[in-house]
Amino acid sequence: MLESVENLIELQKIDNRIAELETYLNEIPDELKNLKNEKERLTVQYEELETRLNSLKSERNELETSSSEKNRLLDNAQKKLTTVKNNKEYEAVLKELDTLKKEIYEEELKVLELNDEIETNEKDFKACSEKKEQVDKQYEELMTKRDEENISHRQELEELREKRKKAVKNVKKQILSKYEMIRKARNNLAIVRVENETCTGCYMKVPPQLYVEVKKEHAIQQCPNCQRFLYFYEDAEQEQAAKS
Repeated sequence: MLESVENLIELQKIDNRIAELETYLNEIPDELKNLKNEKERLTVQYEELETRLNSLKSERNELETSSSEKNRLLDNAQKKLTTVKNNKEYEAVLKELDTLKKEIYEEELKVLELNDEIETNEKDFKACSEKKEQVDKQYEELMTKRDEENISHRQELEELREKRKKAVKNVKKQILSKYEMIRKARNNLAIVRVENETCTGCYMKVPPQLYVEVKKEHAIQQCPNCQRFLYFYEDAEQEQAAKS
């Protein structure tokens, strides 16, 4: 095989691995995305439930304080009945007693309703809190694992970039310029095998004479359709052996 072809194949292997690592480092895995979305959803739900629960408890406390104060006023009003001096005062005290009793009854009834609502919200809040804690833990564990993996991937990426600097020195500038242009235009695939007179990059038939020239390996050739560089192996096993 031509040395120029071997150098391009080696360079492409390096470039493809670099592209693979860069994609991995820049993209967030679906599992991590889903966990992040679930974590954010549960955080919002947790905060809403917590706010609602605190609001209900605050309202209950205010009602209990109000009822306590009105019970004190009720006791005082009942004591007034023994000291009133005329019917007018007596009727006024009775009206005060009726009003206080009605208000106390309504507030106590509201407290009972709040207790039921608080109990339901506490159950929801507890369930949400437990789920949130579980998802937070899973997210942190996955983030830690990915960060650890990224360390080795970044290290490999740096090593490959250094290796690439050396590899490009083995490729003629004119060929390297074409290689870079083709890679950008052809999804990182600039050099491919030709098999049965077919370019395995675009899967179009190449002219018979070009196929012969590629097999002769006298000079590096390009596919007339996709412009990729072409090389020839007798069979796939031979190709795999050369790549390993």
